[in-house]
Amino acid sequence: MKTKSNYFKKILDWFLPYTCILCGQTSQRNQDLCSACYQILPMIRNSCIYCAISLPESIIEGVCGQCLQKSPPFDVTHALYFYQSPITKLILELKFNQKLIHARVLGELLADQIQQVWYKNKPLPTFIIPVPLHPARLKERGFNQSLEIARPIAKILNLSIDITQCHRHKLTAPQSACSAAERKKNVKGAFSVIGHFAEQHVAVIDDVITTGNTVTEFCKTLKRSGARKIDVWCCARVDRLFSGDG
Repeated sequence: MKTKSNYFKKILDWFLPYTCILCGQTSQRNQDLCSACYQILPMIRNSCIYCAISLPESIIEGVCGQCLQKSPPFDVTHALYFYQSPITKLILELKFNQKLIHARVLGELLADQIQQVWYKNKPLPTFIIPVPLHPARLKERGFNQSLEIARPIAKILNLSIDITQCHRHKLTAPQSACSAAERKKNVKGAFSVIGHFAEQHVAVIDDVITTGNTVTEFCKTLKRSGARKIDVWCCARVDRLFSGDG
């Protein structure tokens, strides 16, 4: 049955070839991202194990000064790319132009890194929790971009997605509209959990981490609900070296 399925997939690929979401050319990578565009993606090579801020290449498995002073409420953050071109284009078009194919490609890229590098020799979390949107924001946008990124990851890694227990009950201003100092106050008390995670190892998925205040507040809520270990997976990280956000 698997051989037959692969056969029909090859026929489908022949008639409907992959098309790169960046340059529009036919892709030979079995993904809607061609080899040339894949090579220019700004991958993070070395970062703080807690918050994913980039570190000098000489520091392996290191921790940044901020996380040394105060440990975050999550155990590790894995960020795949710097929030720079062309990743900014992919994420902004996903969020504001409903380019859901971008979520699929970004999720596939994350899943590949999770399998091949980050969790190659260690167990995966039990399930995935996308950072929730407030119902008003969800109605306005029509989808939760973190959930759409999580879908291909869950499928590839054979993990379940929990979208029923976590809620964003406080309608906050967009973090992008706030100063770095305002962002922490903006999301304080924004999330709630129905039920209990009772010693679970979970993966939280977000599209972009900027100052980290949103994911920190969400993970605090998960910890209070009993989560034993929280791993954060995100597509992109705004780096202080580039953003000046602090």
